Amino acid sequence: MPRHALSIATIFIAYFAINTATYAIIRCEMDGQAVNPAHGAELAGRSGLLQCREQDTGRLQREQTLREGRFVGPERFFDREGRLLRERSVNERGNSEGRVVEFWPDGRVRREEFAVNGRTQGLVRSFDSQGRLERLTFHGEGRELFSASYNPAGQPTRLLCPASSVTLEDRPLCGFGPGGAADTVLYTADGGKAAQRRYENGRLMAASEWNARGELATQWLFEQGRRVQRSFSAEGPAGTGTLPAPVRREERIYEPDERPLTDRGGQPATLRRWSAGGQLIEQIGYTAGRETLQERWYANGERRERTVLTGTGDAARLQSELFNDEGRLTHRSLFTADRRPTGVQQRFHANGRLAREETFSAPDNRGRTRIEARKEWSEDGELMADDILLEDGSRQRKAGAAASPP
Repeated sequence: MPRHALSIATIFIAYFAINTATYAIIRCEMDGQAVNPAHGAELAGRSGLLQCREQDTGRLQREQTLREGRFVGPERFFDREGRLLRERSVNERGNSEGRVVEFWPDGRVRREEFAVNGRTQGLVRSFDSQGRLERLTFHGEGRELFSASYNPAGQPTRLLCPASSVTLEDRPLCGFGPGGAADTVLYTADGGKAAQRRYENGRLMAASEWNARGELATQWLFEQGRRVQRSFSAEGPAGTGTLPAPVRREERIYEPDERPLTDRGGQPATLRRWSAGGQLIEQIGYTAGRETLQERWYANGERRERTVLTGTGDAARLQSELFNDEGRLTHRSLFTADRRPTGVQQRFHANGRLAREETFSAPDNRGRTRIEARKEWSEDGELMADDILLEDGSRQRKAGAAASPP
């Protein structure tokens, strides 16, 4: 007996025995004659229909077609009650060939597909116990190309569109029809609005998603060829019972690429964040994937910080400016790439006048810098100190300047 025939018979006997939690005795026969599939010699060279029944009830458990001692052709499998569970045909390799169908206990189709040498090909339909379409997929090129899932009301809940139309069912959902773009709404299991997607010839061009409260949570779209991803939230005072309209909290813009719209990878161009009140509080700019600009704002709208990166490698410099909540400049600094001060560093009084200015050297061959000069002014602009700082840490006061503070 061929090895695969014995293994299949053994597997199904074990399956039904374990599945029923009892060791039911299964009797098989061909042409009215008892046979034991476990003994290959009893099936060798034979052709016909093998039927196996539970000994105590006589209920049919499986039917398999034999061709010259090999299981080739139609076969059907049944549950303990004798109800049809699955039917298919197998080829000489023991793989599914043609229509493969699974059934619910009441005889309704549960799943149907078409197989070519064991590989799913074309449309696959899955139905719930009431006979309603639950999932529709299309397989080709060894993978799933299109899929759509549905709730009990027949509304789509999930959708995967192909690059080009593969079946009539994908055309109205994925924008392949004569009408061009398709705005497809996706729903929750109970019929609530979950998302809306815009497809053009299978390509996702825009998408929105709502949370369980029906509030806008996320948006994806293209702007000037760039992918844009936005997040929203609604936050209100505790105990009010209602929330304000969702506000944009974050926006990510990516450099143009061929990635799918909702892909979170790729080279960033800009990142922006907003407060719960809708005020822009942070913006980060990128150049070739490297952060080159960072700006922050107070909740009152006044600028808080601005940092700019220029140059690359050892020549990279960070120019940083800090502001108070009235928008007045408090610090201006210049750093090397590893955050060592270099060049001119400035501090300002609350009235906006310059308070201190320090000058640092360029980095040495080990990247170190040192302070070389310092000036200080009073709030009314009077120069209070003008010192040169020597390598040993001592100071050399310039003529005409007031005494330097310790």
